[in-house]
Amino acid sequence: MTDVYKESGGVAVTAMLRASLSPRHPVKNHRRMQRVSRIDRLLAAALVLGIVLVSGGDAGAQDPPPAVVPPKTTTPPPPPSPPIYKLQPLNTLPGQPGSQTQVDGQTPAGQAADGAAQPFIPRASASTSAVSQRAFSSNFIGDGFGPQPFAVTFQAFAVTFQALGANMIQVTSPGAGGNVGTSKIVENASPIPRDRVYFNYSGFNGVPLTENGVNVSRYTPGFEKTFFDGMASIEVRTPFATTLSNNVYAVDSNNINSTQFGDLTIYLKQLLYQSDTLAVSAGLGLELPTASNTNVFLGPNIPLLTIKNQSVHLLPFLGSVYSPTSQLFVQQFLQFDVDTNGNAVSIADINGGGGLQSAGRINDMTYLYYSVGAGYWLFDNPDSDRLFTRIAPMVEIHYNKSLTSTDTLSSNGIGLGTSVNQDLLNGTMGMTAMMGPNKSLTLAYCTPLSSIDHRQFNGEFRLMFNWFFGGSVNRFNRVQF
Repeated sequence: MTDVYKESGGVAVTAMLRASLSPRHPVKNHRRMQRVSRIDRLLAAALVLGIVLVSGGDAGAQDPPPAVVPPKTTTPPPPPSPPIYKLQPLNTLPGQPGSQTQVDGQTPAGQAADGAAQPFIPRASASTSAVSQRAFSSNFIGDGFGPQPFAVTFQAFAVTFQALGANMIQVTSPGAGGNVGTSKIVENASPIPRDRVYFNYSGFNGVPLTENGVNVSRYTPGFEKTFFDGMASIEVRTPFATTLSNNVYAVDSNNINSTQFGDLTIYLKQLLYQSDTLAVSAGLGLELPTASNTNVFLGPNIPLLTIKNQSVHLLPFLGSVYSPTSQLFVQQFLQFDVDTNGNAVSIADINGGGGLQSAGRINDMTYLYYSVGAGYWLFDNPDSDRLFTRIAPMVEIHYNKSLTSTDTLSSNGIGLGTSVNQDLLNGTMGMTAMMGPNKSLTLAYCTPLSSIDHRQFNGEFRLMFNWFFGGSVNRFNRVQF
C-alpha cells in the first residue's frame, strides 16, 4: 500500500500540507498533523481503490499475456458413402422418367449430365444394345393345333364298334382343349414378362378331327399383367373356335362349324437372369378342363361313348432372349406338357341293353416342345409419323415330340385308342410391325415339315394383335429386349 501511496504522489500532498502549518502554534500544528495523517491515509486508500476499480484487479498485478488463438484449419469433408448397388426396376429404363441413364449415344449409364458419378446400375449398363429402346424382340408367333394327344393323327383315339360291325372312326380327347386345341407358351408370347392385352387368330386347314379333315378357325383373347416391379407376370388365355362339334355320330354326318370353347390356360412367368444382351425366364402353365366332354353316338339318343374332360395339364417352361444388336434378336422356349389325372371314360353296354358304364380312365400323352426363332428389324423409326414405325421379318422352327404313347382302353366290345407316338416338326415365317409406340401386328404362315402321317394340319394362317399398356414403351417390359 505504501508503494502505491508513494507512486501516486502522496509525498507531495503531505509536504504541501506541512508547509501550510503555522510555527507559532505548536499544539494546533500537532492537531493539524494528525488530521493530515488521517487525510493522507484516506487519500491513499481512495487512490488505491480507484486504481483497482479502473484496472479490474490488483494494481500491482501484470496484465496477462494475450490469448493465443490457434490458426483456423479447414476440416476435410468425410468421404462419400459407397453407392448402393441395386437392380433397376424393369418398369423404368434408359431415357424414361425415373431412369438414371440415357440412350442412343447420350449420357452413359451411371454418369450424370455434368459428369458427376452416379451409382452403377447393372441392368442398364454395358453395350448400346442393352440401353437402347430399339433393342427388343417381338413375341413368338407359334405353331400347331395341338397338342391333341388323341387326335394328332388319323389313328389317334379311334373308337372301334366291334359288336356292331361299324367302321372305325376317330374322336378327340377333351383333354388339352378338345376340338379347339391347346395354347403352348410359344403362342404369341415372349420370355420377358410384359403388360399387354391381345387377340390371336389361327386358321387351320385339314385338321384330322375326322377322316377327311376339318378346317378350324380358332380365336384366343387374353391378357398378361406384370408384378414384382416387372420381374414376373400372370397371363390368362380363353380360346374358342369354329370347329367339329363335341358330339360325334358314328353313322350320321357331323357338324364341323360348331362353336366350341377350349380349356382356360393360365401362365405364371418369372425373369431369372438378365445381362446387357441376354434374358432368361421360367414359369408354369396350368390348363384347366373347361372344354366340353366328348360324346359319341350311334344315332340320335343312342350314346356309345363319353370321355369326360377332367384332366389338368401342367406346362412348365424355360425361355430365353438373346439380342446382340439393336436390330437382331434370337429367342427360344423349352416346354413340357403333363396330364396329371386323366379323363374318365364311360362305354355303352351293347349286349346288356345299352346304358353307359364306367370303363376306366385314359391319360393324354406327355409332350416335349422346343421352339427357336429369330427376327431382324429392317425398318426402325420409332419417331416416325407413319402407321408402322418398326418392321421385322421372323422365322421359327417348332419341334413337338410325345414322350409317352396314347392310352388304349376297351370294354363291352368297343375299343378305344391305338398306341401311337408323335414326332412333329413345323416351320413358321411371318412379319411383325409396330404401330406407334405400344401396338404390334403380326401376320404369319405355318407349315408342317414332317411326313403326312405326323401332321396336325396341312397349313395355318396366323394373325396376332398386341396392345402394350402400363406406361411408355421400353425394351424390358413392353416391346422390349
